[in-house]
Formats: sequence, structure tokens, C-alpha cells
Amino acid sequence: MPNILTHLAFAEEVLRYIGNRVNKLEFLSGNLIPDLAIDKKASHYRTSASVQGFVVPNMKEVKKELYDKNNSIFFGMYCHLYLDYHFIETYLIPEFTWNKDNMMVINPRNSKSWTVKDFFAKPSEGGILYQGYNELNYMLLGNGHHIKMQTLAELPSILPSTGLAVFDTRKECTWREELNVYLSQNVFSYTGEILAYSRFWNSILLIAEKFIKEEL
Repeated sequence: MPNILTHLAFAEEVLRYIGNRVNKLEFLSGNLIPDLAIDKKASHYRTSASVQGFVVPNMKEVKKELYDKNNSIFFGMYCHLYLDYHFIETYLIPEFTWNKDNMMVINPRNSKSWTVKDFFAKPSEGGILYQGYNELNYMLLGNGHHIKMQTLAELPSILPSTGLAVFDTRKECTWREELNVYLSQNVFSYTGEILAYSRFWNSILLIAEKFIKEEL
């Protein structure tokens, strides 16, 4: 559920702690690979979340199959799915009011509301959540400086193979092409009307701290 730059920003926070214990580029690549898979259900080990209608990775299965601190790509993929799980359960679900009777999503901090369909629509369809992510992209690359442009330049457009068919059967669009589409949507300012940067970034830091304590 988090977007490309959120996954990279989270990975960078983890890297601050683990340093040279992993291959940096392989670890960052691993953090992008699950979202490139054609079969997202399989690549994300989907199971029901704590709230009906949401899905999260089955972390028991993920840990069994991907947790390997000696394999930087696999450890990166594990990191990606760890963030997916905790981002949905501890940030996204609590961040909004989910009015199931009227199929509405409400931001309790400013009373703005959207239909569930509009909120989760694809970026090409003007999805509200992705509009919020686009504002955060501006913050992560700009004011926040959580991701260095040099890091984006160093990562290969075609990410390494994993040896696992579900992860190696990928969309034609590379992560870089997808990111360039998002960054070309001309979001030059931050409003916080959908996703509040401070609340979002604090949640990323808390999840990173939890990951470091539990998984290293």
C-alpha cells in the first residue's frame, strides 16, 4: 500500500542502523521488487487485516519464506512487506474514519470525505490516496530530504532477479518509469488535506524502530 518513495524512505531509515551489514543497492532493490510482480496477491502473501475490507501480508508466511539477513535482496523484500503490514494496521486504518454504511472515507482532522471508490482509485483515475502520496513525494524528496537523488540514480531500472517465479514475473513498466509518471503530475506544494506529513513520517519512524528492535 505505501508508494515507491515511502518504501525507499523506510529502507533508508533501516539502513541508518544496519549500515554495511547488507549490500545497500540489493537491499533497496528488494524493497521495490514485491510491487513489480504481476501477481500482487501472491507477492504480498495477502490475508485479511484487522478491519474488514483491508488485506495485509501474512507475516508468518513472509518470515518463513523471505527472512534472510544474509541475502540482501530477500531481506529487502521482507522489509517491504513488513512496512506494508504495519503501515496499513498502525497508520492507514487508524488515520481515517471508515463509514461502511455509506461507503465513505472521512479525514477526522479536517472533515473532508470521499467515497471509498474514489479514495482507492488508481493513480490514472485520480485516486485520492495517490494524490496524498504525490504531495508526500514532494516532501520526501524536497523539504524532508529523506531520499537522496543520488540513491535514485544509483538504483538500476531493471532490478535483479530473485530466483522466485512470483517475484520475477514482473510488469513491463519499471519502478523508475512508474515513479517518473507520479513525479510528472506537477505537485509542487504540500497541503496536507489528505495525508498529514508529520503524522505520516512519525509513523514511518516508529515502524522502522520496531523493525530494528524485532528483526535485527
